This record gives sequence, structure tokens and C-alpha cells, in this order.
Amino acid sequence: MTFEYIDIEDPVFKATCRERNEEDYVLVRCNDYANVPINLPNWTPDPVCLSRRFEQIGQTIKDMEVRPDDVWIVTYPKSGTTWTQELIWLVCNELDFQQAKDVPLDARFPFLEQVYLHRHDPSAEAFQSIDLLFHSLSGLRDLPEPFNPLRDALAMSSPRFIKTHLPPAFLPNAFWTVRPKLVYVRRNPKSVAVSYYHHSVSLHCYRGSLDQFVRSMMNELVYYSPYHKHLIEYSELRYPNMLSLCFEDMKRDLPGAIRQVCRFFDKSYTEEQLAALAHHLDFGQMRQNTAVNRRQWVEYNLQQTNRPDRVNDNDMQFIRRGETDGWKRELTGELIEALDRWTLDRVPKDSKYATLFQ
Repeated sequence: MTFEYIDIEDPVFKATCRERNEEDYVLVRCNDYANVPINLPNWTPDPVCLSRRFEQIGQTIKDMEVRPDDVWIVTYPKSGTTWTQELIWLVCNELDFQQAKDVPLDARFPFLEQVYLHRHDPSAEAFQSIDLLFHSLSGLRDLPEPFNPLRDALAMSSPRFIKTHLPPAFLPNAFWTVRPKLVYVRRNPKSVAVSYYHHSVSLHCYRGSLDQFVRSMMNELVYYSPYHKHLIEYSELRYPNMLSLCFEDMKRDLPGAIRQVCRFFDKSYTEEQLAALAHHLDFGQMRQNTAVNRRQWVEYNLQQTNRPDRVNDNDMQFIRRGETDGWKRELTGELIEALDRWTLDRVPKDSKYATLFQ
């Protein structure tokens, strides 16, 4: 059996999952990982928190064809994924800004296992009005025909650009022999926690508080957790075709990050072109860019959940502030201390992995 599905027995989770809209959460253990080139002695992957709908597509992903000219981006959620996707796609597509504005990012760079969490399924008519937004997204959603985003992603013409949040053990078996280009992006845990909470409220209809969400994350009971293992496992891959980036480093020196990506993909552009790309990737520009900010879906979601008054709330936007220290304004002292203690429990100060979480 490739995957095992384990019910969550945590008593707090069981008592509150319905009111927080988390009833479909499940722990998934991958038993097919022998070919993963990881430098961890006696490594056994931990179970990962996912949706029960993963059972519908997990084996398909594990068995999927991988192409040598694929480009994959992997992150733990809310680590700068969309920002880096846009950067990668433009670098690899001759800085075609017009196509980047005309075609939604989800169609250019599909999310392999996107989770659809709503209690209700929008009607086919509703989907018709936002079909571009959903085109080429993944198969965890209960979509009306003829929408089959996972099928669309698998059938994309080459070169394919593919996004996932899955840990190494869950990637296709062929990944490790075909060796497509892989970009991994990490981000500080406190920034991730705050951004992931707002994302979950606006797009996943999460009904709990920031305090509840952060404590669930520390209990490894939000999607794609455990967080620290995610970063450590990717840092220990012995994979020759991988670029590792850090969100905070990208914020401090975007031109430098752009040059890193160009070198990785063997692309060369003029200083003027690189400046234009940096301007396009400015967070102020990204928030206004309808091809990447998913505003239509956010607006639809807020209408369906009786929150239309929050349409212009910055915290409800898919692309919020993109800050490196915004958590200082939102987290209480108690939560900051708890998050720091959580990281120290998982990764001691003298660990070689400590710098991954700064």
C-alpha cells in the first residue's frame, strides 16, 4: 500500500474540527520512498496532514510521467510560492510580460494537488464565470464536469511548470531518475504562520482564531505539516538539479535572487530587462496583477461565506504584504514565545539546520 490514511486522534482537534471547518483533515503516511535520494540515516518519512481527498489522486501523482524539461517549484505553504512562480515563469519564457498578464498564473503554472475545502460546491454556472481561475488546478476539488484540473496538468505541453507543497516522499517516483529542475523556497516560521492563517480564512473558509491556527500548526495539524521536517528533508536531498531560495533573502536582495534564478536556468538578460522584471515582481505590482492575485476567487469565496464587507480587507487578499517581519504586529508575545520554543524543540540552536528557520 503506497499510502496509509490515519485518523487524527488529538482530543482538541476532534472536539473543534467541525467548528473550524477541518473535518476532512487526515494524516497520510507514504510507504513508497526507497528511491528518494536523501542524506538522513535510517530516514522514515513522518505522516503528513492532508485532505481526505488526497486519496483520489495520490497514486496518480506517485505514478505520473515526469519530463526532463519540467520545472517544479516546491514550498511549504505561504513561503513566497506565487512570487517565485512568477519569477521562474518569466525568466524561462523570455520575459513575456504580456502573456504573464493575459494568462492566469494557475494556467501557466498549475498547482498539482490544490485542496478544495468548501462545505458547498459551487454550481457549474459559477465555475463557468471563473473558469480561467480554476483551469489546470488539481484534482482534490469536487469539480463539475468538464473540469478535471489534474488531467489538464498532466496533459500540458512541454515545458511544464508545476507547483506542489508535497514533501519529498510524496513526489512522483520518476522524479528522482528523470531529474527535472526543482526550485525550493523556505520562509521564517512566524511569517509562515501568520500568512497561512489569513490564507486559510480567506480561501479555505477557516473559522478559528489566529491563536487556534498557530497552535494547530505547532501540533503539526495544518495542511502539509510537519513544517520543520518539510524544510529539513528538502535541505538534505542529494539532488543535482535543485535551487534553494529563502524568502527573506529574496526580500533583502531581489535583483540578486533574480540573477540566481537566471543562472540556474541558463538565461541571460540585459540590466534594463532585469530592472523591468524586478519592477514587475514588486509586491505593490503583484497585488494589482489580476493574473496572480486570485482576486476573483477571493471575492467569490467571501460572497459565498457571507463576508462581502471584507472584499477590500488587505488580510483577505491572496497576495497580502509580503513582509519579512509583519508577524511582529500580529502575534502576541505569548505566541511568539511559543513558536520560538516549538522551533527550538524541533531544531536545537546548535543544530546544522538552525539557519533554515531564522
